Amino acid sequence: MAHIRVLPPEAIADPELAEMARATGDEMFGIYAHSPGALKRFLAFYRPLKYGGRLPFALKELVRLRIAAHNECHR
Repeated sequence: MAHIRVLPPEAIADPELAEMARATGDEMFGIYAHSPGALKRFLAFYRPLKYGGRLPFALKELVRLRIAAHNECHR
């Protein structure tokens, strides 16, 4: 199985994405920063889904955690 190296914030070329990685500590930025354009387009799509809509953010997060547990995802 191929593995993608998680880039630390200081290795992320795009300053905006590097700052997001530092601010959040989320490994997602270190993975997707290999393709900064794709990451920025993904964030434009994902943020409204995550933070917008009618359901409270906390409920969406509980659903995500339950799905992760159901799939035995530990990260």
